[in-house]
Amino acid sequence: MLGHLEQAGLTDLFPLTNVESKADLITRIRGARERIVMFGLTRNFYGSDEILPIITSKSREVPVRIFIMDPHCDSRRDRYRLEPAEAAMEDPARYEREVLRPLAEAAQRAGGDLRIYLYNFPCSFAMERCDDSIRVMLYGHGKRGTDGPIMTFDKGGTAEGASYWQYFDSQLAWVQRLADAEETPEPWRSKDVALREYRV
Repeated sequence: MLGHLEQAGLTDLFPLTNVESKADLITRIRGARERIVMFGLTRNFYGSDEILPIITSKSREVPVRIFIMDPHCDSRRDRYRLEPAEAAMEDPARYEREVLRPLAEAAQRAGGDLRIYLYNFPCSFAMERCDDSIRVMLYGHGKRGTDGPIMTFDKGGTAEGASYWQYFDSQLAWVQRLADAEETPEPWRSKDVALREYRV
């Protein structure tokens, strides 16, 4: 079984967000040499005193892109219907005040290449790419996002294993294409899929 996991490019696994998984993410961010791309529901941890200075500092060395679900969109309200009562940051105004705005203001002060985007569609998992590693965190039903298992896939390995990494890389490439487009292309525009850069 271990051989199959290695062939799949699975290099790390955490049962949920904990001290070890946070330390792993911080190590990967600090070690990034090419790019950092983060996608998820709220990404509260990025706005914390612990990691915000690390992200803003790193943005002076490599491009950093953060994709966050629009706090005022229908998909976010629908997602919070599935989270337990103790889930944090359900209130859009509180989230924008305590996480989103401070993150954007820190990005401006840093003077690096850090951009924050808001999207309005559902998501089933979060992704964090640092160079050629992609961490994937599952979003379950009746669970907080931080309760989901975290898997890390590395690029390379066997041809069969590369398909796992390629799947998640293609997801990040898709949102990046939407971010780079002057307007949302079809068929997504007709489906009211939107992604915009957030500025304060």
